Amino acid sequence: MSEQGQQTGVKDKNYNLIAVLYQSSENVLSVQSYVEDAQRDGDQEAASFFQEIVSNNQKAVQQAKQMLAQRLQNEE
Repeated sequence: MSEQGQQTGVKDKNYNLIAVLYQSSENVLSVQSYVEDAQRDGDQEAASFFQEIVSNNQKAVQQAKQMLAQRLQNEE
């Protein structure tokens, strides 16, 4: 267990999944505002680019949630 794991009492692999889940969720919220800004400015190219980033982060959120749930169940 790394120093982080010792301080939090959470296994590193679970801590890392939680961090990715949090960061990806925050990215969805932030980048969605960029999509809206680009759409408001009529910049469809940028809006599409930002929307792709939102989609990738949403996928990461779902995958991290599934992995974390499985790992937490196996620890019981």
